[in-house]
Amino acid sequence: MPPSISPLALPPGVLIRPLNPHTDDRGVFLEAFREEWSTGCDPVQWNVVGSEIDVLRGVHVHVTHSDYLLVISGRMILGLHDIRPNRQEDRISSTLNLHATQPIAVTIPPGVCHGFYFPEPAIHMYAVSHYWDPSDELGCRFDQPELRIPWPNVAPKLSERDRLACSYEEMRGQFVKRSVLQTRGDV
Repeated sequence: MPPSISPLALPPGVLIRPLNPHTDDRGVFLEAFREEWSTGCDPVQWNVVGSEIDVLRGVHVHVTHSDYLLVISGRMILGLHDIRPNRQEDRISSTLNLHATQPIAVTIPPGVCHGFYFPEPAIHMYAVSHYWDPSDELGCRFDQPELRIPWPNVAPKLSERDRLACSYEEMRGQFVKRSVLQTRGDV
């Protein structure tokens, strides 16, 4: 069953694909990805990440690559915020509650900030459309008011990178600069 959120409440380009687990007395089989699905992400790499309770990863945004993700164990609160160049009032923020027992896959396009909060231990799997490039890894502190993401924990466990991340305005400035360079073909 898909999460209870209207597609109009998501940033443009964020795609949700309900997944269909096949269960029997032995366990579960789940198709996580099929090439014939229109996911908005042509994967070149797959990653699996385990997170402990109260961990928050992000907030990050990418200029170039898309992510395609799903929770395979536990639960994640996915925070989203659109910083692509548009009118200020169109910068949509939303959250999705992803749970392994009601699997969905979410595609996050370039320019949509995302953070992952884990209210319980979880494992998520994600694909990326481009190989890792440190210049495509921008981020800001998770608690920046401009994000308008209602995280359930104001003091989550953060990586050093996320703890020392810059402000929202600095991240957005970096994103706009990299986007212009990419459009001109300078990157």
